[in-house]
Amino acid sequence: MVVTAITTTRSPLLLVLIIVTWALAGTSSSAWKFPSLWPYKHVHVINELTTYKGILHVHCWFGKDDRGHIDVAVGSEFTWRFKPNIWGTTKWTCELSTDDHRYASFDAYWEDNRQGKREYKHNIYWAAKEDGVYLRLVKQNVDQYWTKWSLGFI
Repeated sequence: MVVTAITTTRSPLLLVLIIVTWALAGTSSSAWKFPSLWPYKHVHVINELTTYKGILHVHCWFGKDDRGHIDVAVGSEFTWRFKPNIWGTTKWTCELSTDDHRYASFDAYWEDNRQGKREYKHNIYWAAKEDGVYLRLVKQNVDQYWTKWSLGFI
């Protein structure tokens, strides 16, 4: 009888452990392929430069997860998706530059509420415009000025 009680007690604990592991498997690393309760996040970088009709050069990364150097034409966007890690340390950084030697560097995603993350359950939009980079507040239908362009090279 004691053996039966231990077996039935361990079986639900094992099931709970499996469920918790499955739920916490969300991460930005492509090595994790488990389904999870953490939804994917999507970051969009949109080239809305109007006066300067050239290419927007985009480079975004989080730790070793690097999206490479992407060229985005006027009116187009670069987007990627990821799962935030369970430790709350996910922070994507982006560098944008143009052929006329303007550049900007900013955190495109992080794990706190500075960018109205509660509004952005799945999608975060950044727009490169003539005077700088903007965070798009979709619900308010407003672009919030975020950072200016600097002159020089990255």
